[in-house]
Amino acid sequence: MKRYLQAIIGLAIGIGLLWFLFRDTNPAEIRDALRGVSPVWLFVSLAFIVLGFFTRVQRWSYIVRTDKFVSFRHMFSATQIGFMANFVLPARLGEVVRAVVLGKLAGLPFSKAFAMVALDRVTDLFGLAAVIFITIFSYRPEGTVVIPASVFGTELRFSAEVVQSIEVKMLFVLVAMVAVLVLLYVNQKLVLRISDACMGVVSKRLAVRVRGILQNFADGLHVFRSASDMAKAIAFSLLTWGTFVLTMVSAMHAFHMVFPWYMPFVMEVLLAVFISLPGPPGFLGQFQYPIVIALMMLVPGMTISTALTFSIVIYVLNLVPVIVAGTYCLIREKFTFVELTRESSQLQSEIETIRREMPSD
Repeated sequence: MKRYLQAIIGLAIGIGLLWFLFRDTNPAEIRDALRGVSPVWLFVSLAFIVLGFFTRVQRWSYIVRTDKFVSFRHMFSATQIGFMANFVLPARLGEVVRAVVLGKLAGLPFSKAFAMVALDRVTDLFGLAAVIFITIFSYRPEGTVVIPASVFGTELRFSAEVVQSIEVKMLFVLVAMVAVLVLLYVNQKLVLRISDACMGVVSKRLAVRVRGILQNFADGLHVFRSASDMAKAIAFSLLTWGTFVLTMVSAMHAFHMVFPWYMPFVMEVLLAVFISLPGPPGFLGQFQYPIVIALMMLVPGMTISTALTFSIVIYVLNLVPVIVAGTYCLIREKFTFVELTRESSQLQSEIETIRREMPSD
């Protein structure tokens, strides 16, 4: 009952966010924007979305196949059913669904399947890091960055210095994260010694907990059979994020937009930030806001009506193939979505209980 209530509240919030965005739109401008869309470029955008399905599974294959052979079909089914669940269920339950499906299809215990899902998210960070690096070094505003009142109800202004300061801090955090991951793979003992020394100054219990987290990451990274497999996983992570960027580029061409070359990178970074936050099922509003913000900031003469139309079109363009592929995989593998959701919800509750019961400092 609690999860149903969360879903209803989340859905209401998402609808409210969309209503707030659409409050000042001009129906005639929306109609004109839709009429002018190029179907050829939309098809190209859709093709990149579908290509991303396969590059994402190929990236995961270098993790999943390390223990025993698992077919591409089973990994694809687990991924697509999990993504569909992420779009229709609250609390990111799709990641648990993905692990449950993989475990059932490949004969793996849930703990191992869930660890493989978690490690896939780690390799995904390398692609995101590359997009953020490009954004930081390409988007260098010289004047004040303005988000019009039509987006949040009040005009927001950020000086170039503030934006650049945020970018520098993001860069520092990214470099630190990547450095720690690389060091964990190359010299695990050194990283653990440094962690024990630094965290021990604050608290011995904190040092033990951080060491455990780093140890889990190190064990996960060493799931790869070789440095070559890790390099391939990272390469496919970069390729997957490349399909995301090209999806946006193609969609903007479909709307005949004139935009700076770094525009899709800025948009993807904002999307990653917004979607990482807890939000409503289907990312309603949560998906549209970052796209509208990027368009209103960086595309000269952009109207709120056109920006919103674009955000809805790109949302539907992403949603439909995910639902179609996920439904097809459910039917092909003979699963019922209700049973998977119920089992995954129970497992997630157990995971949350374990986390709550962990000793805190």
